[in-house]
Amino acid sequence: MDYTQTLRDLEQACSDFQDAPQLAVQRQLQELGKRPDAIALGKYVLVHSSVPTAMFFALGGIKESVIASFAVLGLEEALILRDDLFQLACSKSRALESFVLERLCWVIAVVTKRAWVESSEQRRAAFVKTLCEDILLNNSPCIGIIVTTNLIDEISGGSKCAEFNLPWEFHYSCKTSFENTHMVHLFEAALKVMHRKLQKSMEMRNAPPGGGHTIAYERRSALHIADRVFSWSFTPQDDNHTAMSSFGHSRTSMMGGGNAGKGASGQNSGDIDDDNELNNSGMAILDNDDQNRTPLFPQQWRSLLLDNDVINLFFSVYEATLNDQMHAYFSPGSSHIALQCMIQISGLRGKGLFASDNSKDGDSERARYAQVIMQNQLRVIRHVCTMDLASDGSEDIVVAATQMIRRFIEAQLGELPCTVVAGKRLHPLALLAAGVPETLEYFSDTSKLICSLLQAAAGIVKSDSANFVDDDFGDVDNYFVMQAFDELASAWSAVIDEINEWAYLDKSSDTAYPNDAKPTSGDGNGGHYTGQINSRSVLTSFMQFLTTTAYMIRSQYIQLRMLMCEDSVLASDSRSETQTIDQGILAKDYVVYEDQLQFFALLARLDIRTSVDRLRESLRSRCAALQSEFARLEHAIDSGSQRTIDLLHEQIHWIVLMIGYTLADSGTSERVLIPGPVTEYSKTCASTEQDHTVQAIMSMLQLLQFELTIPSSTLASYCSPLLAETLFWALRRIAPVYLLFDRSDYREVSQSIVAAFGTALDGGNGAAVVGGLLALVKPAFELWISEEDVLQMCIDMLLAFAQRASIAQAITGSPLFAPLMQYLIGNMHRFPETTHSSIVEALAVLCCHSPSVEHEQGFAKLKSLILGGFSQVAASQPQDPRAIGRILDGLDMMDGMLAAANLRNMDMIFDLLFEVQPLFEQLMSTYASDENIPRKVIQAIESACRYLDISSLPDNEHMLRHSRNLRSILHVYQKTHQGQVITSQASATDFESLGDVTTLISAISYLVHNEMGFSPNEASPSMCKQVSDDFGETEVFGIYCIHTTTTPPQLSTPNVLRAYMQLLSDMVQYRTPSLIRWLPVQTWRSILDELVGGVDNDIYDVGRRTYEVIGKLGAFIKINGLKVVSEELGELFRQGIQRLLSKLLRALLFSTFDAELVESAGAALITLGLIDPDHLRSCFGELFEHSDSAMFADRLSATFSRLNAEIESNEAVHAFLNSAGPIPDPIDSASLRQPLFDFLVNTRAVLRVK
Repeated sequence: MDYTQTLRDLEQACSDFQDAPQLAVQRQLQELGKRPDAIALGKYVLVHSSVPTAMFFALGGIKESVIASFAVLGLEEALILRDDLFQLACSKSRALESFVLERLCWVIAVVTKRAWVESSEQRRAAFVKTLCEDILLNNSPCIGIIVTTNLIDEISGGSKCAEFNLPWEFHYSCKTSFENTHMVHLFEAALKVMHRKLQKSMEMRNAPPGGGHTIAYERRSALHIADRVFSWSFTPQDDNHTAMSSFGHSRTSMMGGGNAGKGASGQNSGDIDDDNELNNSGMAILDNDDQNRTPLFPQQWRSLLLDNDVINLFFSVYEATLNDQMHAYFSPGSSHIALQCMIQISGLRGKGLFASDNSKDGDSERARYAQVIMQNQLRVIRHVCTMDLASDGSEDIVVAATQMIRRFIEAQLGELPCTVVAGKRLHPLALLAAGVPETLEYFSDTSKLICSLLQAAAGIVKSDSANFVDDDFGDVDNYFVMQAFDELASAWSAVIDEINEWAYLDKSSDTAYPNDAKPTSGDGNGGHYTGQINSRSVLTSFMQFLTTTAYMIRSQYIQLRMLMCEDSVLASDSRSETQTIDQGILAKDYVVYEDQLQFFALLARLDIRTSVDRLRESLRSRCAALQSEFARLEHAIDSGSQRTIDLLHEQIHWIVLMIGYTLADSGTSERVLIPGPVTEYSKTCASTEQDHTVQAIMSMLQLLQFELTIPSSTLASYCSPLLAETLFWALRRIAPVYLLFDRSDYREVSQSIVAAFGTALDGGNGAAVVGGLLALVKPAFELWISEEDVLQMCIDMLLAFAQRASIAQAITGSPLFAPLMQYLIGNMHRFPETTHSSIVEALAVLCCHSPSVEHEQGFAKLKSLILGGFSQVAASQPQDPRAIGRILDGLDMMDGMLAAANLRNMDMIFDLLFEVQPLFEQLMSTYASDENIPRKVIQAIESACRYLDISSLPDNEHMLRHSRNLRSILHVYQKTHQGQVITSQASATDFESLGDVTTLISAISYLVHNEMGFSPNEASPSMCKQVSDDFGETEVFGIYCIHTTTTPPQLSTPNVLRAYMQLLSDMVQYRTPSLIRWLPVQTWRSILDELVGGVDNDIYDVGRRTYEVIGKLGAFIKINGLKVVSEELGELFRQGIQRLLSKLLRALLFSTFDAELVESAGAALITLGLIDPDHLRSCFGELFEHSDSAMFADRLSATFSRLNAEIESNEAVHAFLNSAGPIPDPIDSASLRQPLFDFLVNTRAVLRVK
């Protein structure tokens, strides 16, 4: 056929498209594949056209035609087409534009994949051999390399995979066949090319090319093949993972739906210049669970990947790319790809490569591999240490070096050797020390690199370039040098943790590490490593080494932080006030730098004596300097000391943070103990004066006292709220652990710690220290009365003290407590309103530890304070802003009181709640148009449902009163807010509105849990049926209130939907009869709509709860029937069951589905199928009718019949059908796991297409 005119029309359309892109022209070009002669036309255009865009779109037409009409085209014609295109690419490779050549090679890969399954193994091998031969020729450009990289992308099943509209098992079969047999040959060919180029570059290093040389620039090189192989996700050879592959990605790892990967590359989107190398494998058949780990290569790759020459090759290639300044042998960008390969090969792991049950040399193989990696990484580390690490040009190698070190260390620590010595499984570090002579040298150089990174960061701070870093990155912590430091800090922390665990286990002679491994031979050595290993000697050597290097790293980190303090003070002069104000909890140093400070604490505890002594001395010297500066100011010796004082405050702030992390772990419960290294060190101290731990804590107390007792307001202006807050944070962390500790928690404890912080019975001075801290609270509030963060941290410290009974009793027993409480209550109006709730909570909890009379008096004062805030309810001008402010303050304080509920004050708080209930209703009515007050009331109700124990009420009358009070408040809220659903113009993403919804849902959820106590049915064990029914009515009204005061978009937002589905699951679990009895039909309709929307939801928790609700509700309907419900509700349930059944079946069979949800979703499906088997059969009938072939229809029918047979014989299903009761248990999903997986895997393999 003559395509001359067609070619002219196509070239004209391409010209029109380039001059002025039009949708119609673009559609015309992209629909070439729909022509019946698209392949013939495409080949004609490729041969005769000189217009690149025409060739580009013609190739798209060939691809679309092959995919759509493969059955008509046939296997033979498809293979001939592929071979013709391959020959065309080889012959015209230099004449074609790069994007056309890329497109051509991609089409070759697509045709190859489409014909892969139907091709014989001989034909597959023949084409792979052709690719290998072309790769080895290494022409420029190399068609074999470009086709191979595209073929790997296609067969991997990632976002670069074209849409074939074929069953999932087609993609799975292609992937397993390719990775098991052929990919290794392509990888080996790429290695040979890399080796040849490496040799040539080394030979010609001193003889640069002549003037006629052209730069080697290739879109794809042999390194690209290696990079893709190292990113490949191999298919585990077991049925469970095969099942996982048919379901696709876990929902928890996806940001969007199952089609997230479509159109991510130029091939799919049709964009000519799109060269997106990012592999967003949202549709991958199998994906690597951890993107920061090297894939698990199977055993057939062992001989290749563990070959020393192969490992050395990648490191040598990187070095060659640096020396190849003219790019004679390696194209620009090769160094970056080589670095990625170095990172991946540094983390090889798994039994497939290193060991199997019958292997006798797995540990020796691991040691040999580790030695080669260490030798190569040592060259990289030493090269990096000689570089200017602050320069932008060093970023790639610096970051990559730290990543490959971390990858190697974590891989080695993550897998246990097989060798058993003296009845214990050999530790990974012991294997490295015994089998790799370079081990200590490697770790030593790594520690030097850590120090070098810190020195480089310090250099940046010292130089003027620190200002540029600040402009671009925020501060030096965001610069790549510190990001590289964080990588190594993580790896080094893992080493320290392993060493500490190893030392702990070594003390237990009857415990193997970490499993109870036993000797497998009579001599106690049943392992596979033949070297002589003294584990205890290795452990001692590592401990000594880590202790020595810890000092160097700590010193560098402290020096860096002190320099950064200087830089911060200097830079603060040029910053506006708005730039330096606190930005909330996320801007707190103890939060932002938590990882670094925890790393510092790990290092410090290796040598607690030296580290704490240096910290204490640094703190002491700077405190002395600070006091000297204040003395000079007081005597008017110098008025220009502000910058010096600011610097000292900033440096002390960081020293206190380091001390806080070193001396105590996070938490305020009774079980947080003094760290073992601290107690071990402290036991060696003869007195408290010689105990640096004690002295460091006492220095902080003295510093806080100095900061809070400044003699004049003039001097007070020089004080630092940041330092005060940090000191309170440190004491909140440390004091509950050390003060008045329980000696029974420790086998042995230091006498110096006992003397300084112990109880009076033990001869300790802890009570006096508590009294001293209590005496500082009032000065803190007076000095920092407008600093919310300081006051809040001071209150948090008191709350932490209240969690320890001994400290709380010492506080309430102190003569300072009553005046302090009177001061806080009497001056509450002076403090920031945001602190009022916490103040009331702290005082209420502390009062519980007072004698009964004092407790009642203290509670009465707090009660009067709260009720005083509600006195404005009956004011003549209720809308007065001051009146509203006092009411909001009263509600906040009421919330704090509820949060303080415990067994000692529960009855008092219930009485207070009963007293304010009419006021709450009045507030709801009076301030219905105000958003804040109703919101605060609902927050108080949530706290009441959360913290108040209903079972503590004395009798049924009080329980009924509590239930009806809550319901009455909800009635008023529903009445005043129902109309706002219709009239409100608030967006579904309005955070305050969403917060109201979430608070209301949480209140009902807490009430259900509080009242039911997680009992298995509606008959609560803690109350009679009358009371339980009344609470059921309250909880059901809460559901009704939620639906009538919110909009569907609000209810469908992720966080709200999570909470709502949790509540619905609990309600159906405990309250199905109540829901049936009281919930209106319209609300049930909304619930069913939400359940339909929850099926196949992208959010894991929403999907899981949805299937739980469907299963529980379906169980109730199946066992109890619909006779007890109204005709209208019964019809609604029947329609809802059919809707849920249809959508659930389609989700399980067609959608990307989290395999972890298959059990619960499958149990829900079977339950609905038992209720309406006719509709389930009709759904399957539709699948049979739409099957593409009789073979598929027969296969679907067989799998459906097999599932029916499994269900009919399943004991769990029989037990469910024979169950009874008001709320029957759903089907045991665990017993259905295997038949469900068998059914779904077989069915999805046919029905799910890509």
